Amino acid sequence: MNLIEELELVIDKMVDEFNKLKKENEQLWAQLETAEKQKEDLQVRIKELELRLETEEKTIEELIKRVRGNLEKRED
Repeated sequence: MNLIEELELVIDKMVDEFNKLKKENEQLWAQLETAEKQKEDLQVRIKELELRLETEEKTIEELIKRVRGNLEKRED
């Protein structure tokens, strides 16, 4: 095997390795993008749940005030 053939073989191997790494990189980017989308979706869901919790807490507090008011009226 002469020097040119050896160089061609080395270059072919480098190209193959580059293509493998490129494909792996693309897969990793796709996974990262999916994870970021899931994170964003979860952050939206958390905000929705926090708002719901806040609303329900206010409703419960209002109901407690009403019950206390009714109990106080009955005691009088």
